[in-house]
Amino acid sequence: MFACFNPGNVGITVTFREGLALAERHGFGGYEVPLAALHEEVLACGAPAVRSLFIQHGLRVGAWNLPFVPYGVAETEWRAWLGRLPSMLASARDLGARRACMWILPGSDELAYDANFRFHVDRFRPVAELLAAYGVRLGLEFIGPETARRGFKHPFVHSVGTIVELARAIGPNCGLLLDAWHWHCAGGVREDLYGLMREFIVHVHINDAPSEISSAELVDNRRKLPGATGVIDLDGFMQALADAGYDGPVTAEPFDTELSAMPPEEAAARTARATRAAVARALRSADREY
Repeated sequence: MFACFNPGNVGITVTFREGLALAERHGFGGYEVPLAALHEEVLACGAPAVRSLFIQHGLRVGAWNLPFVPYGVAETEWRAWLGRLPSMLASARDLGARRACMWILPGSDELAYDANFRFHVDRFRPVAELLAAYGVRLGLEFIGPETARRGFKHPFVHSVGTIVELARAIGPNCGLLLDAWHWHCAGGVREDLYGLMREFIVHVHINDAPSEISSAELVDNRRKLPGATGVIDLDGFMQALADAGYDGPVTAEPFDTELSAMPPEEAAARTARATRAAVARALRSADREY
């Protein structure tokens, strides 16, 4: 696994090339760019030139979110996106950007659990099959905080076990985006992660939780840098991933207002130290070289 950088996660706004340089300066191993931005760079410069930029900066391409929310649009728009995706996926394939992700809301006001489950399978299976044709895997992320579920009439998937069930129902090209925050908020323990295979883990987010807030009152966009408070069992989380053989990007997603208010270089430096430290400890625990 390797430390990856998404500047938007720490409140930094940069151009594509500025972001690559920032990630290199602070020792990241990978860099995340939205699919649309990657596609625009390929159209403007060609895939070989864009690949060369990553190589010149010593970076691998990280994961990216789907450019639309399959369950959040009307069927006509969903079908339109299925028609628009192939050209963008060709760019992703040519750059080796083979990890796509999407979050799943933990409830619905219209659909009870079983109906919502079928709806998500129907909406995501064609997307996952299309991604597979371009060598891209899809990782689903569950939302763990209790505060995120309270406003919904009907609960939906919000734990490792339930998101695994959904991903497997969608098909073989669908796996998980595992986020330490959501795992913690859902009451996760290390045993939740035992038995997961490398091929099933598409992407990883790490972070920490405020120490002064009870687990039942944690709010999704108020987090901390990984290792900042020790509230989340990050070492246990990361060691389980290392034991599974996960070899992909690990990206900090702290959504910390104090961090976002810092100058970009300082925010990037702090994020790099926290992310690299978490990855290094996990690799050492699994007797792997860093």
